[in-house]
Amino acid sequence: MMVKYLTDQNGNTTDVVLPIADYIDLLERANELPPYVKAGIETGRQQATQGLTKSTFDVMRKYETKA
Repeated sequence: MMVKYLTDQNGNTTDVVLPIADYIDLLERANELPPYVKAGIETGRQQATQGLTKSTFDVMRKYETKA
């Protein structure tokens, strides 16, 4: 992958330029989820369908600090 960096008059990087084929490839790969994420989403969907979810209040209570 050939990457070009554009800078302003102060030397700060302002832009990144990629060949269009590399850009399209990055977009396609960015939209792919790892298998473990897909499995977690499916598990969550199944639990929701079965009514096995908890309210946000119940989940957050687990993280409350005791004073």
